[in-house]
Amino acid sequence: MKNGIWQRVCGPDADPFNKDRAKANQATKINPAFQAACSEAGVEPTKRQASKWNHKKGAAYKTKNHIRY
Repeated sequence: MKNGIWQRVCGPDADPFNKDRAKANQATKINPAFQAACSEAGVEPTKRQASKWNHKKGAAYKTKNHIRY
């Protein structure tokens, strides 16, 4: 503990791969196919849904007529 603040040893900010995942999710959020699938599924196009879309899961991905550009 330094100056009364605990130093983070592990967690989401410790992994440098998280920056790459965040960039991929941001790119997916502006993808027109993802936006259309979210509106068809009735879900908000959030970064969580974008992450699920990238892993081929979630309500937006499971829509029958999703088209990947």
